[in-house]
Amino acid sequence: MRFPTKTASIKEQEELADIIQKNVKDCYQCLKCSAGCPLTEHMDYYPHQVMLLAKMDLYKKVFDSKTLWVCASCLACSSRCPRDLEPAKVMEGLRAMIIRKRGEGNVEVVNPKGVPRQALISSMRKLRR
Repeated sequence: MRFPTKTASIKEQEELADIIQKNVKDCYQCLKCSAGCPLTEHMDYYPHQVMLLAKMDLYKKVFDSKTLWVCASCLACSSRCPRDLEPAKVMEGLRAMIIRKRGEGNVEVVNPKGVPRQALISSMRKLRR
């Protein structure tokens, strides 16, 4: 019997770290991100809970929640994080992982007029496989 060298959660952990350029394992659960979030009443997991689930490699729970899609990316959580982990960026990275898994990231590359080149490059980086 052969065993994979990397489990799914390790691959997801590495993918998230590659997207956000930070390690969610550095979060020490101070709850400041949840305290500052204006949308917690609409979330099934608060921002600090999403960080904890990602830290514990429980990505399926995060992917099945509505929290990632409720997050407005207002950066209130990121501005309060004493470890500078940017929970809003983590949420964005997790959303990008879901989109990649669905295959919705495979879009035709065109440069529509009026769209800044930096925005195109940023979205391509987030959605690449």
